[in-house]
Amino acid sequence: MRRVVAVIAAVVTVLVGLQAPAHASTPTLFGASVYQPSGQTFTQALAAADGRYGTLPVLRVFYPGAPAAWTDTKLATPGRATVVSFKYDADTVLAGTADAYLRSWFANAPRDRDIFWCFYHEPEDDIRDGAFTAASYRAAWQRIAGLADQAGNPRLFATTILMDWTVDPKSGRNWRDYYPGPAYVDVMAWDVYNFDEANSETMASHNAKRPALEVARSQGKPYAVAELGVQDHANRPAMLRDIARWMRGTADARFVTYFDAVGWPEDDLIGDTASIQAWREAVTGTLFAGTPVMTTTAGPAAATSTSIQWSTRVDPAQQAGWVSCASWRTIGGSEFVEGPRRYLAGNPETVTCDRSGLQPDTSYRARVKWWSAQSGGSLLYTSNTVDQVTARA
Repeated sequence: MRRVVAVIAAVVTVLVGLQAPAHASTPTLFGASVYQPSGQTFTQALAAADGRYGTLPVLRVFYPGAPAAWTDTKLATPGRATVVSFKYDADTVLAGTADAYLRSWFANAPRDRDIFWCFYHEPEDDIRDGAFTAASYRAAWQRIAGLADQAGNPRLFATTILMDWTVDPKSGRNWRDYYPGPAYVDVMAWDVYNFDEANSETMASHNAKRPALEVARSQGKPYAVAELGVQDHANRPAMLRDIARWMRGTADARFVTYFDAVGWPEDDLIGDTASIQAWREAVTGTLFAGTPVMTTTAGPAAATSTSIQWSTRVDPAQQAGWVSCASWRTIGGSEFVEGPRRYLAGNPETVTCDRSGLQPDTSYRARVKWWSAQSGGSLLYTSNTVDQVTARA
């Protein structure tokens, strides 16, 4: 179902004077594809993957043709989100040949978990090689999205999956050639490879060269990673931790699934104990756990003669609680105002607070407070304070 999914790196909320809106951010899901050795069932392979990384909350599943029925063991995974791609010839789709099967497939999709479906992931090379045209691909995607909409299932998310190489200027490609349009897409996901391991390239640096996050944001869509690969290197564990932090913090990624397939050029983590541990920390959330961190700054709007504004970057650190804005006159501590409270959990957010009706040419101090849901609503943490002086009348 087409729906507006507003996932932005900085969720701005006015807390003072108005009831805060519901928390919009969804915690990033970290998972993987499941390596299935010869002679092993998928159930056995999944159990082995869970043993390496902890219970994977999201799985990456591939079908080289039509998607299997939902009874297939790769899809019958209650409690886990699924990123599933399938392939048809675009001209076949446009002829209507796949309509009946896909209409039934979408209609029978589970409603107890998120399903991120993709028609023909990484179509760029196939279009380059003449399998079908970019126009046919876009039209086929639009047709399939219409079939998905007929199911009326809010847990179905139309998800494009392109190479992040496509947004690198060196590729000579235009990502819009492979984009069916915002009305037909819920999530924009990418396959992210080709890091400079020897120099411990950060995810921020990688994205600067291949700005997939900015492309997704330009369309108002959540960013996600359907395949991630870092080649075997002594720097890989540290790089995986950096990538995970960037995905959760800067990108507010909807999901990130590592491509854990033996045979792919040294990207799999099998046998690399240190890298397995790093990804396990991301999957289980222990990488992000700790004490909530709150950093307050003035603005972004400048103080007026009767108002101030302050922003606080809040990292819940795998905890849940409530935040509220507090402010008072710097000298003497009078005119104290606080609230209302707003529930916050999941990924880091920027909370912006406003206070009006103040005295001109007067200094006020502001901060944000945290009440812990795990401690019965106790006030546990406060941010730093910032001082602002209202303008003269």
